[in-house]
Amino acid sequence: LTGCGGVEPEKRMYPLALGADITEGKYLLTYGIPDLPKSTGQEKDGEDQGNAAPSIQGETFREIENIYSRTQEKYLDMGHLEILVLGESLLDGGRWEQVLEYLKQEEHVGEDVYMFRTGMLGEVFRWKGAEESSVGEYLQGIQENRTTGQQKKGVTLREVYHQFYQDGTLPW
Repeated sequence: LTGCGGVEPEKRMYPLALGADITEGKYLLTYGIPDLPKSTGQEKDGEDQGNAAPSIQGETFREIENIYSRTQEKYLDMGHLEILVLGESLLDGGRWEQVLEYLKQEEHVGEDVYMFRTGMLGEVFRWKGAEESSVGEYLQGIQENRTTGQQKKGVTLREVYHQFYQDGTLPW
């Protein structure tokens, strides 16, 4: 029996949302981290969890991962990703295909990730919802907790891959 694969759960960062854009000609990834102790009712008074959404900029995704490893104390676990938000600069610049290739190589990122687009990526990830919920928790809740009769259809990474490989375009 080997346990948790070498990195304990307390030493991992679990982003529910990932923002991707281009700024100053470089990729910018923003990780939306929920406040897990608060979300699960296990927070302790006076304890700051440090769950700000870190943004890292780099020429390549490998460079961004290396910068993350050097600057963050927790292991990045992308296995809980639920939301992908693409910035308009990335979409307009035609470099969104590289984001798809990067995510395809991330073995723990599933294809049921909901996708959104925005012209205000920074503002989206600074937003705090009710009870300080993160953008990942909020957007996932909107997609999955609609009442009967409301449209529940959202664009998923699976649909994006399918359309991209079929005709090289991105669904709206």
